[in-house]
Amino acid sequence: MERMRGTDEAKAGLSLDQLVTLADLKNVRDELLAAIARTRGSSPDTVKKWLKSSEVRKLLNISPGKLLALKANRQLAFVRLGGVIYYDRDDIEAMIQKAKVPTLIGKA
Repeated sequence: MERMRGTDEAKAGLSLDQLVTLADLKNVRDELLAAIARTRGSSPDTVKKWLKSSEVRKLLNISPGKLLALKANRQLAFVRLGGVIYYDRDDIEAMIQKAKVPTLIGKA
């Protein structure tokens, strides 16, 4: 068993007396995060402009019926393409700002 482990380590270019430093671990972390970002096809800072119904419901924490009511009451604009309904993130944020209730904190 010990002989096999030595063989595996030799193949990997590692030896038993070799240390892994904190800098090595940070480099591996950075490489992994970059690889994940590449596979996702976008950077973490990129925000989708058009959202599907399920994404809007998750974002606003509302039920399918509440989303339907927002559409029916024309409180939230939408676009239907090929049977899929999309919502503009800017419209959602504008709707939230419009419904925002100001606070009295700091007012004398």
